[in-house]
Amino acid sequence: MNLKKKIVALLQLSNYTYKDLAQHLNLSEAELDHAFETKTVEIRTLELISKELRIPLYSFFRDPEFIAAYGDKEPYYNVNIWSDQEVKLKTDIKELKAQLAALKSELKKRETLIEALETQMKPINK
Repeated sequence: MNLKKKIVALLQLSNYTYKDLAQHLNLSEAELDHAFETKTVEIRTLELISKELRIPLYSFFRDPEFIAAYGDKEPYYNVNIWSDQEVKLKTDIKELKAQLAALKSELKKRETLIEALETQMKPINK
């Protein structure tokens, strides 16, 4: 699906028309069509569309295949540069993930030890 079709679908959900959007952008429908067809939509235009539709600007640039291939890594677009707490929270999350990994490792060791002890106890119990 191309960008125009996605935007039209979002417009319909918000009870807006493509014509309404073009008027909001101070463009004719033909001008907006041309920009989508030739892939020359300006960032400022996308910003205005994102504000009107109340969707994040970065959503125009997200490739679902890239996101699926990203794996466990945190997406680059999740960074809030305006938050004073962002760095602290990211550091806390990183530390918590490390602690969780250490706890999982310790649990695995204990489970292995319990299995070994149970194996040794079987001949005694018979």
